[in-house]
Amino acid sequence: MNIKEKNDNREIILSSDQKSPEKENKQKPADLITARNKLSFTNSQKQTAEIQNLKEQLKAKEQQLNNHVNAIDTSNASIEFDLEGNILNVNKNFLEIMGYDETDLLGRHHRLLVDPAYSESKAYDLFWSNLRKGIYQKGEFIRLSKNGKSIWLLGSYNPILDILGKPYKILKIATDITLTKTQFLQLAVQAQEKEKRASELAVANKELAFQNEEKEKRAAELVIANKELKFQNEQKEQRAKELIVANKELAIQSKEKEKRAAELIIANKKLAAENILKEKRKVEKQKRAAELIVKNRELAYQEKRSKELTLAYDELKKAQEELESFSYSVSHDLRAPIRAINGYTQILIEDHIDLLDEDGKNMFNAIIKSSNKMGVLIDDLLAFSKLGRKQVSSSSINMTALVNGVINDIVIEKGENSPIFELDELAPANGDSSLIKQVWINLISNALKYSKYKTETRIKITSISENDKIIYSIQDWGAGFDMAYYDKLFGVFQRLHSQEEFSGTGIGLAIVQKIISRHYGIVWAESKLDAGAKFYFSLPVIKH
Repeated sequence: MNIKEKNDNREIILSSDQKSPEKENKQKPADLITARNKLSFTNSQKQTAEIQNLKEQLKAKEQQLNNHVNAIDTSNASIEFDLEGNILNVNKNFLEIMGYDETDLLGRHHRLLVDPAYSESKAYDLFWSNLRKGIYQKGEFIRLSKNGKSIWLLGSYNPILDILGKPYKILKIATDITLTKTQFLQLAVQAQEKEKRASELAVANKELAFQNEEKEKRAAELVIANKELKFQNEQKEQRAKELIVANKELAIQSKEKEKRAAELIIANKKLAAENILKEKRKVEKQKRAAELIVKNRELAYQEKRSKELTLAYDELKKAQEELESFSYSVSHDLRAPIRAINGYTQILIEDHIDLLDEDGKNMFNAIIKSSNKMGVLIDDLLAFSKLGRKQVSSSSINMTALVNGVINDIVIEKGENSPIFELDELAPANGDSSLIKQVWINLISNALKYSKYKTETRIKITSISENDKIIYSIQDWGAGFDMAYYDKLFGVFQRLHSQEEFSGTGIGLAIVQKIISRHYGIVWAESKLDAGAKFYFSLPVIKH
């Protein structure tokens, strides 16, 4: 019987002489069972011996590995990370080099040990991507200690593989080379400085050699120059002797010239005096001639202006007469029909009131109201036209007292708000007090009129001196107006609100502008619709 191993099982194979069916039938069952038991016992002993041998080899390998690890821990810094970069373990050498405690690092990420800018870069992501793939990383690394100091480490990042050959953690082994690296960098800087200084010395030596050559060249030139100077000095001494002789002769000639010059000075003074007298007479003649020419021109101009003024006066007198005639016609010829309309309408209302229905009464009342308005318009128009003819007087005006007088004369109609005046101390001015009073009457009346629908009527009056003029202002918080129609504000019969909303003739502001213009001032305004208006006018400062 032969025994053969197959797949760690033992099989019993019969020899060729036992494969006959007849002989197999003759084998006893008890002999077969005994043979199998003996074979199984033998195989078990052999397997136990092999397992014991493998255990002893594994123990030896573990001892060898522990020795290597202890050796690394003794002489090198080491730190372990998981594949995400979190710190798993760190040895004593690493903690001493980096200045950390074990509790500072365990569970923290590798980013703690590197520059923040590098930790956010693509290079840093690639570094960890390669480690996760099992790619070994070796070189010099800069890491940050706990106190922020840069530490140079020489070592490697080693992927640790599992039984399937896949990385499951990273072991970094490194040596502190900070001192060596610092010294190397310092030596490199020193070497560069030495090379730079050597090149500077070479340039300086070339410059010095050139300067020496120049000095020798100049020394040779100085020798020649000294010889030339010596020769020139000899020539000068000879010339000096000649000059002494010439100076003696010149001194004699100078005395003669001085004598002759004194005689010439006396003669020139006499001649100059005569010339000055002649020039004075000539200038006086020219001056008198010029004055006569100017006087003649002035007389001719005055004569011409006198004629022009006479003609202008005649035309002005004629225009005033025509204007007075027109004013008379307006005040009498136009008033008479208006009075007639008003009178006859009043008679009809009084005598025939019973014959009229409500619409008829309203029409007659409208006729009376319109005729009264026409009378007011004629009065305002006459007042406006008289401003152009009225002589403007000039006197000192106490503006504060004038405005207070206007305010005291104001009559408040029943049902209207009592106005609140904020009046500053106003600067005095020069002008026609009656005309300036009319300005304040018109401006204050407008402010009251356009504020009557507000819950509070408040008016502020101020003044300010500016260069050679005084600016007065009056502000209200009433209806205001749209600045888009500002160009119509000071026109005659120009109104920016309807007659039904606010009554008026549209001449008040035109009168204000004309009065201020005749005082050589200007008037202007600022406003916002439904937020009030502020009017300004200026008067020139007259210095006595």
